[in-house]
Amino acid sequence: MMGFRRGWMSGRAAVTVLAAVLLATAGCGGGDAAPAAGGVDADRTPRQLVLVFDRSTSITTEELELYDRLAAQKLQELGHGDRVAGIELLQLSLDESPQRWAQRVPEREFQNRVMERDSVSLARFVQDARDYMRRFTDPADRDNFLGTDILSTLHDVAEEVRAFPDHSATVVLFSDMLQATQEMNMEGLIRMPPANWVSQRAAQGRLPDLSGACIVVVGARTDTAAGQQVKDFWEEYFEATGAILHDRNYSYRPVQIPRDPCPGMG
Repeated sequence: MMGFRRGWMSGRAAVTVLAAVLLATAGCGGGDAAPAAGGVDADRTPRQLVLVFDRSTSITTEELELYDRLAAQKLQELGHGDRVAGIELLQLSLDESPQRWAQRVPEREFQNRVMERDSVSLARFVQDARDYMRRFTDPADRDNFLGTDILSTLHDVAEEVRAFPDHSATVVLFSDMLQATQEMNMEGLIRMPPANWVSQRAAQGRLPDLSGACIVVVGARTDTAAGQQVKDFWEEYFEATGAILHDRNYSYRPVQIPRDPCPGMG
């Protein structure tokens, strides 16, 4: 707890320095710039970033550190009017109360002009989000985890996506993608789903609606036969939910996550 507090204070200090620099560069007269035709963000589709974190004991401390770094990178790409949500994977079922945090990035004070105070408020928001998201990659207190329920969590993710249909949604799954519950256990391929699992549930209306969402997976192995079998399942699953999962967006230790992982989404 004390470590988190020290990190939070250093983040605030960084924002203060950034604010001073931004205001200094504004010069006399407030530093307003000419607006774009139709408003500053007239041609920009608002974005929704959903970061989903796996803190199960199969995830190493080093992997959690990678998730933390890449999440911070994506937060830096947020703009005014975007939304961001952080969700921790459920352990057993939808009956659990989700560990979730979501906020909207403040709009510009004036839509028809660029003002330095908006840059400062955006920087503060990103730093606050960064500080909060760190709890989702904290390696402590994981001894009592009971499982990893990715499938149930994706129903909660779908609710986030559906709530803002005018936003371009990107869902980043920081996970090894090993579902581990009583029904299905992908760890070591102990209890894999039958070949018709996805099609049956789609026919029964039991899959979440992730239509149009761009899926990015960070932390899943693809270099083994078992890893490829797990990947095959998720590719079929996300296609059935209406989501977009490009092959290049399913990886183990990426150096960075592309700014636009699914080009053309808006």
